[in-house]
Amino acid sequence: MRALAKLLVVALVACGCAPALAEDARPVSDYSARLLGGEQTASLADLQGKVVLLNSWATWCAPCLTELPDFETLHQRLHDRGLEIIGVNIDEGEVDEKVARLVKKIGLGFPIWRDPRNKFAKRFRVLGVPETLLIGRDGVILRRWNGPMDPAEPDNAASIEQALAQVSAGAAEPQADAKALIARGRRLAEQRGCVTCHSTDGSPGAGPSWKGLAGQEATLDDGRRVLRDETYLTRAIAEPDAEIVQGYAKGVMSGAIPGKPLTESELAALVRYLQSL
Repeated sequence: MRALAKLLVVALVACGCAPALAEDARPVSDYSARLLGGEQTASLADLQGKVVLLNSWATWCAPCLTELPDFETLHQRLHDRGLEIIGVNIDEGEVDEKVARLVKKIGLGFPIWRDPRNKFAKRFRVLGVPETLLIGRDGVILRRWNGPMDPAEPDNAASIEQALAQVSAGAAEPQADAKALIARGRRLAEQRGCVTCHSTDGSPGAGPSWKGLAGQEATLDDGRRVLRDETYLTRAIAEPDAEIVQGYAKGVMSGAIPGKPLTESELAALVRYLQSL
């Protein structure tokens, strides 16, 4: 299987692109994989409403390793504007440590998902790696690149900018309601003292800054890696001592939160506010 995949990489690079495939108009929220270094499952459904650049790669794929630093540069530049870059590693077997060492060596800050059975290829009708998909806010594929992709190339950069400028037609809430929910979350954060420990502008504090925190990976004190998606953020606010992030003491957050337990709607407002930062 690995040998065949390598031959396909060579063929794709030699041609400049893979055979053209018809776009799939169905939302792609059904695709999921395991987060690198942990047991948590990450899903595109958790990223609904955001623009996603989904890139499949392997440690033995030279073109993949060449383009990964470019994706990191793009991540640092456009993450605050709503672009989520996900790297899907398809190395076979139990090689998380090997993949993690390479990720650290390159200095990648965006989430890495593990798909050792390469469900990615079947779901998206892909022949080899690298393959990159641009997914709009409605969860529909807007564009795909078969083979290496340069994010800085003008036509590619324009596609990403156009996707970021789009407003999701199928959003669950009208824009006004979404703004109201975010405003409520901001008030709750101030009333409950959250902003005393957590900055919202990236500056250091007693706790991690909330700016850009949603959608990023974290290492827990037991060594597990988790994705700070909506489910995790909700649990972290409701049960702050359940999963402690490495480097932080247990009991600090739970002891600092005054007042009655948060209701489900209050939790939803706080999470939405956090995701907006």
